[in-house]
Amino acid sequence: MICPLCGFEYDETALDCHAACPMAQGCAIVCCPNCGYQSVDESKSALAKLLRRLLKPAPPSASRSKNNEPS
Repeated sequence: MICPLCGFEYDETALDCHAACPMAQGCAIVCCPNCGYQSVDESKSALAKLLRRLLKPAPPSASRSKNNEPS
């Protein structure tokens, strides 16, 4: 993963969550070891996956281009 704030590249799977956090077991937050910036790990968050699918631009389809051609 590359940190969006500082650009540091790190392996998010090798990071441990803070033991004092009450959500340590199911936490989907990843902290950059270089600057501490927190981001959501999309592989652990169902909400992030859903939003990514909903906000993904739809690919252009062939049926749309045929319907829009002048006759």
